[in-house]
Amino acid sequence: MWLPLAATAQTTAIEAVVVDAQNHQPLPFASIFIDNTNSTITNAEGGFRIVCKPEDMVRISYVGYKTRQIVASQCQQQIELEPMSTVLNEVTILPVRSYVEKAIEVNKKHLKKHSRKKASFFYRQTAFTGSACYEFMEAFLSGNSAVWLRNLALSKGRFAGIQPDSLHYYSFYTNFFTISQIQVTPMPGEYVRDNDRYPLMKHYDKHYDISGGWIGEGKDRLLAVHFIPKPTKQVILDATLYFDAETFLLRKMEGKELNLYVKHLKAGMDSKTRKLYEFLGEDIYDEVYKTEFNFVVNMTEDRGFLEVQSVAIDEVHELYGETIRTNSVLFNIGDRDIGRGKILEMEDNLQEEIVKRGYDRVFWENNEVVLRTPIEEAVMQLFEGHQLFGVYK
Repeated sequence: MWLPLAATAQTTAIEAVVVDAQNHQPLPFASIFIDNTNSTITNAEGGFRIVCKPEDMVRISYVGYKTRQIVASQCQQQIELEPMSTVLNEVTILPVRSYVEKAIEVNKKHLKKHSRKKASFFYRQTAFTGSACYEFMEAFLSGNSAVWLRNLALSKGRFAGIQPDSLHYYSFYTNFFTISQIQVTPMPGEYVRDNDRYPLMKHYDKHYDISGGWIGEGKDRLLAVHFIPKPTKQVILDATLYFDAETFLLRKMEGKELNLYVKHLKAGMDSKTRKLYEFLGEDIYDEVYKTEFNFVVNMTEDRGFLEVQSVAIDEVHELYGETIRTNSVLFNIGDRDIGRGKILEMEDNLQEEIVKRGYDRVFWENNEVVLRTPIEEAVMQLFEGHQLFGVYK
């Protein structure tokens, strides 16, 4: 027994929290990378868990902070990242305009070269009313990932939610996943109109004012550009984009998507009833709410080209006197084989599509990918204990 045991590679599970070294606040959605087959991100509370060899080198990175590399066996329960020095100006800086024009050119060419590149993604979505979590969803998706995410397809998923009663009202998004596809530049060959409002396009200044400044120094130096939307009733971004100062490639973007509306379906509006109402020309909604979506998108070049690494979305609206908050996180797991998927359309009900594909309990026991927060873990265990996964009405 001694010889085969000696030849077996030891592994260790690292579980830690990544925080700002100055204020000790957690850093959500930081990148935890060992190699292209083993990586994760921190959750909304800065926590992560990853299994690796004790001698593996763990790279922890977060845009705007100095990257750290730590031998796995030396990782502590709290890992601190030092913020880079920041110089941001609140007024338009004339030289920034030339940098933005260069960034538009570079990222457009990069998208054209790598537009067909695909990746697999892990997706988690939760919904709250007050402090109570009433929905838990996880899925594996695939999609084109270069520069911005698109053409999402569902491979596997699980969904559970608490059904409403006479005392509680719960609202379930049918297509929250679509917001992860935040387009920042036109597709190659796409006809660009004057009223298109992507920040990375030639006539961006028709729809945006800009301000900016530098973050960090040396090889880690970034240019942060705030795209400030001009008054409009159309869907538009209010976002800061971070570019590598040497390559001009996009590293991160964060902000809000404005002038969006939540449309609440009438009661009993399943897919068949909805199609019938639409065929008859009848209204399928009973409430329409204006809202905004907060987002953070991180980019990576770990596979040799610029692509989306993670997308986090948060949205809040009032409905029938209740505050409804829905959030999601999507994480790039690269070339991992998750099986064939079904292309999702904007109007598809993701919950229904998940149920159609069935619930594989064994598969989900071994595929957490992103560490759950304590409340997510408690809700998942509750739903699993009551055998609610795989049931949707």
